[in-house]
Amino acid sequence: MTILDAVILAIIQGLTEFLPVSSSGHLVLGKALLGGDVFPDSIAFEVVVHLGTFLAVIFIFFQDIRRYLGVFLTNLGSPANMRSAAITDSDFRFSLFMLIGMIPAGVIGILFQDQITHAFQSPLLVAVTLIITGLMLLATRFISRQQSDLTAWKATLIGLAQALALLPGISRSGSTISTALFLGISQEQAARFSFLMVLPLIAAATGLEIMDLLEVGVSPHEWSLLVIGFAVSFIVGWISLKWLLTLLKKGKFHYFAWYCFAIALSAFVYFN
Repeated sequence: MTILDAVILAIIQGLTEFLPVSSSGHLVLGKALLGGDVFPDSIAFEVVVHLGTFLAVIFIFFQDIRRYLGVFLTNLGSPANMRSAAITDSDFRFSLFMLIGMIPAGVIGILFQDQITHAFQSPLLVAVTLIITGLMLLATRFISRQQSDLTAWKATLIGLAQALALLPGISRSGSTISTALFLGISQEQAARFSFLMVLPLIAAATGLEIMDLLEVGVSPHEWSLLVIGFAVSFIVGWISLKWLLTLLKKGKFHYFAWYCFAIALSAFVYFN
């Protein structure tokens, strides 16, 4: 892998991790275009670019994370306090809903790990799933703007949408935010819930990958590429997430559907 390859893949990750166009799908297509051997130990590079975008979320939602984590830890030690807070404290309920939303992706990811890994080898499958993502996004244009509160049942449905996004080409942010909007959740709360509920899963997965990486080791040449990938993915991820939040407030979330359709059509033509 050259420095240019590292920059391109990091930009792809930073842009697509938050925008509803599937970062995993774009990485599959990007590596297929650049050649599967551009970075033999691609796990190391994917770890650092995911870490970069993970920290971008931490920076942007830091105040929310501190508030929800604080109220959750405060009430965690006492069942009585938890029952009371679940009724009276909206922040504590939100933190519980985050845990509920994480369960489907965690369970399905463990049960179908081999099948999901195999899906990452098929650019044509990504083309199909990008069309599905585009249809979900386009459908949000016709959603009624009546708003309702987040509930445990709605958190479960959003979690199932997140599990579907384990397939490359299904956008995690696209599927979860679209589902939340269909359930009557406001744009602001839908985005906050979508990006915060995935943080513990990303942290756990990244931690395990880092442990594996430390056992294998990284050469001095690879370290320079990893540092570049981390920095680029963080900066681009921060910019793209701020942009997405702005577009959501303006009701332009469905605009990304046309991009998904265009990339899917291009992939069908190129890889056939």
